[in-house]
Amino acid sequence: MPQQQHILFVVNSFPPRVGGIERHIADLADELVRQGHRATVVTLAEVSGVTTENGITVHRLRRHFPVASVMSFPALGTARRLRQQFAHAGVTAISTHTRFFPMSWVGVAAGRRLGVPVLHTEHGSDFVRGVSPLIGLASRVVDVTVGRQTMRKATSVLGVSEQVIAFVKRLSGVAGTVFYNAINLDGWERPDDLHVALRRFVFVGRLVPGKGWDSLLSAAALLAADETVQPFTVEILGDGPDMASLRAQIEQAGLRSCVRAHGYVSGETVRTYLRDSVLVNPTTLAEGFQTTLLEALAGTCQIVTYNVPGAAQLASEGAPLFIVTEQNPNALATAMRAALDTPKPSYPFEQLKQWSWPQRVQQYLALVSKAQR
Repeated sequence: MPQQQHILFVVNSFPPRVGGIERHIADLADELVRQGHRATVVTLAEVSGVTTENGITVHRLRRHFPVASVMSFPALGTARRLRQQFAHAGVTAISTHTRFFPMSWVGVAAGRRLGVPVLHTEHGSDFVRGVSPLIGLASRVVDVTVGRQTMRKATSVLGVSEQVIAFVKRLSGVAGTVFYNAINLDGWERPDDLHVALRRFVFVGRLVPGKGWDSLLSAAALLAADETVQPFTVEILGDGPDMASLRAQIEQAGLRSCVRAHGYVSGETVRTYLRDSVLVNPTTLAEGFQTTLLEALAGTCQIVTYNVPGAAQLASEGAPLFIVTEQNPNALATAMRAALDTPKPSYPFEQLKQWSWPQRVQQYLALVSKAQR
């Protein structure tokens, strides 16, 4: 029988906070528990406490010096206290995520104190984009100092796409291992009947600069003004600081009759709208590997996307992607129309299982075993 692992996740944030990294950590921990292993999470929060969530023990430490809604810091001496707390807890490996989060630095130090390997996972494919020049400069300074050292001192570095691994190498000189993102296929099972493609575009994501909501609206306005284009709708799922600007652009472009901004919605609602629609993904941020692409395939969507990490790999496997190489509204509108008028065959559900967490956790456990040698 394989050795039971006890993975200690030392991370800045964890659900109920919503985000791609938080979801990756939670899904990985959840599947580890499903497969008979132990998962413990140490994270930062407004209020400290210990809970058990889906079989995962979660230790929330009080956060300090929060910066916007992204960054916060642990108390001094946290690594030493983790060593004292978990010295006899049978921890076999530590999992950290993203180079610039302070808890990643803590996790590397705790791993050294506990004498266990640290597997560090990177989720971004470049330096931070879509922020103010001051924040961009500050984040780059962090990247080339403590971020670089986090990668170099970790036992092994994983990256959620080939582009992420290339960035890791460029920043730290470390040769990482590709560890693709994955999804939970529960709730996505679909019958083998024919589906009726909807004339519906869907955008999923935070409403922040660089995510592409404005490019989508500009492209939608071009299509709406073309009398040869049949009626369509646009569903925008997500919230963020750009919501007011989004609503204003909808009004200015005369799109109120066909565009709806839903704000934050549940995962179940996202699944509903991704059924047989067209996902539009015009992000220019330093994405790692967006699970929304996989969810769209599970929902038999067509996908219109800029050339983000993972897109070429999925397209090479026959996924119905329209990759837009020119980042402008005209090119985006052309691809959007093609996805409606000449859709490609949907991605086989059986093939999608290779992108599911049960498969990915088997890879993770193999990487843990390798790091322990």
